[in-house]
Amino acid sequence: MKLTDQSEIGYVYQSQDFLIRLNGLPTVQINDLVENESGGIGWVNTLMEDYVEVLMLNEGQIIPGQLFKKLPYKLGVSAGKFLLGRAINPLGVPIDGRGLLTKTKDVTVVNLEQTAPGIESRQFITKQFETGITIIDSLLPLGKGQRELVLGDAHSGKTSFLVDLIVNQRGKNTVCIYASIGKPIASVRDLIDVLKANQALSYTVVIAASSTEPAPLIFLTPKTALALAEYFQKQGLDVLVILDDLGIHAKVHREISLLGGRAPGRESYPGDIFYQHARLMERAGNFRSEFGGASITAIPVMELNLTDFASFIPTNLMAMTDGHLLFRSNLYNLGQRPAIDLSQSVTRVGRQTQDRISNLISLRIRQILSQAEELQTISRFSAELPPQTQLVLKQKKMIDEILKQASLTFIPKHIQSILLGLVFTSFIKEKDEEYFTKEKSSLIKMISNSPQMQGIVQAQMTSDNQFIQHLEQAIPSIINQPGGNNP
Repeated sequence: MKLTDQSEIGYVYQSQDFLIRLNGLPTVQINDLVENESGGIGWVNTLMEDYVEVLMLNEGQIIPGQLFKKLPYKLGVSAGKFLLGRAINPLGVPIDGRGLLTKTKDVTVVNLEQTAPGIESRQFITKQFETGITIIDSLLPLGKGQRELVLGDAHSGKTSFLVDLIVNQRGKNTVCIYASIGKPIASVRDLIDVLKANQALSYTVVIAASSTEPAPLIFLTPKTALALAEYFQKQGLDVLVILDDLGIHAKVHREISLLGGRAPGRESYPGDIFYQHARLMERAGNFRSEFGGASITAIPVMELNLTDFASFIPTNLMAMTDGHLLFRSNLYNLGQRPAIDLSQSVTRVGRQTQDRISNLISLRIRQILSQAEELQTISRFSAELPPQTQLVLKQKKMIDEILKQASLTFIPKHIQSILLGLVFTSFIKEKDEEYFTKEKSSLIKMISNSPQMQGIVQAQMTSDNQFIQHLEQAIPSIINQPGGNNP
């Protein structure tokens, strides 16, 4: 580090792990960067009357009296399409072993700390965010620009679900940003390998700070993700941002705050933890054309013990998002994929983006599942059940089988509606849930290749009954056609 007469410097007077306090630096501001002689980079986090508090972003020995110089730029990251297909740390340094970033002329440096766009830049969410996953698109739909929390216990299939979200955006002109916050480096490598194997890395940016990195670097990971999301959104591209996981982020922020002497609040978290996360979530949305158009859809993730469902951070995140998907390991162990607890999951925005038939079929499916839940208790105490009760319980089992979906599979939205609509036709009279288990893939193929089914989907239906009647008439000819499946 070379000093000039114009260099503004400060001296370390106290050092605690990654947090240091400096004297000097009279004109320094929040989010300025400082550097010492050995290349250690620090981020100005707090300004006090007598000192400046700095968080170190890389490791190195810091001793009292050491000199730091103010750098001429603030905390930021270089943004551009050259990032697609790469894995970087929160400062924009590549970590995928593929060499330096090949920057082009359109490089833009974006600050990590930005105010969320105001209400004047936003518009009503009207387009559905298609995931290709039946239980999501049909029963828990997401809108482009929505913020949907994913939470659940360990080993409940959350990561494979998140990978499916990214892989199923192939060909949809969507940029995916995956922020791995304090996860083991091995899990980041596995994620990159899966995305590469499924041709999903070319439209994805992976931002990772592993569990071995300094806490301040982990803390910046979601900020980098949202800063890059805003850059791509302003280029007119829809963006999916996955923040995995904000529970770890909250613990890192608690560690930083306690080390800095902040007063602890509930569960020892600092008083501004809600502000930190809400400020991130506010940056997602659907934006007007004069503000770049397109959307940022945010999927924050949190792993928790479901006995602590009402603890501080999960309830905070539920309050600042537009719904949540609750994953349960017991459902996963029973073979339900994805292992989403439908009765405990909510979407508050996505339903307004569904087409009319999908919405009506979804409502009808939910009614069947609700009725079956009540009737299952009665059925345990009765040897003979009325035909209507038997039908509802049978439909419920069939719906459960239709909603099961293997990882890395994509089912178009119109086929999802047809499959769920079949539950209400006479087609299922002589069949059971095992039929859908064994023949669902063949059925999907036949429906996809049928011009008659395409016509039903494209027709302007006014009610779910009309849709089901058309299915009733069309399905026999498809099943009985040459090469059809008529078990």
